[in-house]
Amino acid sequence: MQEEARNLKLAPEPVRWLLVMTATIAPSPQAHVRRADPAVRLADYMCTLRFWLAEKHPCADRILFLENSGFDLTLLQRIAEQENPSGKPVEFLSIPATPIPAGLNYGYSEMELLDSGLQRSTLRPITTHMVKTTGRLAFPTLGRALQRLPSAPELMIDCRRFPWPRKGADARVQLFACSHRFYDTHLRDSRLGMRPDALRLLEQLVYHQVIGCAGQPDVYLRFPINIDPVGYSGFKARSYQSPGQRCEHLLRAVLRRLAPSCWY
Repeated sequence: MQEEARNLKLAPEPVRWLLVMTATIAPSPQAHVRRADPAVRLADYMCTLRFWLAEKHPCADRILFLENSGFDLTLLQRIAEQENPSGKPVEFLSIPATPIPAGLNYGYSEMELLDSGLQRSTLRPITTHMVKTTGRLAFPTLGRALQRLPSAPELMIDCRRFPWPRKGADARVQLFACSHRFYDTHLRDSRLGMRPDALRLLEQLVYHQVIGCAGQPDVYLRFPINIDPVGYSGFKARSYQSPGQRCEHLLRAVLRRLAPSCWY
């Protein structure tokens, strides 16, 4: 009886996922994005919300939609109510953004939105892990990638080092998965370390925050397979299914298999 009680105490906590969609439907001019039309961006978010509502992998069992431009979310809320075949809990939070400090980019606002939204969410306390996604993009192979891991990750993110002649490294912040514990320890309030002369970009900041965790249990700084986005780049307004992007995805998939130490 005592042995049975001991085993119950040692049983790992079940993983409960929260999928977090970050959104800026009406970006400010300071964001410098080409895909800036609020009507176009709203259509992107509506399409992607439908995708995650239909996703069968547990990573999307609960959805938190965070928006920071004050745009009316009624149409998105209607989709969550009327086009939700599995009855997933969906929480919408509108959190006004503060001005981006001079010399920094939109990444400052995105991390501010995450910090504030996660703190206010009613779904986060009942979950253990999160997937952060750029809300306009779908990632069809996310579930398959998570299934490749032996256990739920403390962190799963795709890092890269730039080949010559470029220098430096960054992390792809459109998508990452982590435990709430990892986020609170390594990423919360990290935006306060952004500076115009160093860590100016969100991709650089996140790389700086997580690279020291390399080699720790359940920390993956490369995706096990390609998790390519479906949708349009906000910065360049270019489709991720364009021929050039498809070639880049193919090259990355080949290198991931043949040269896993090459973080391209």
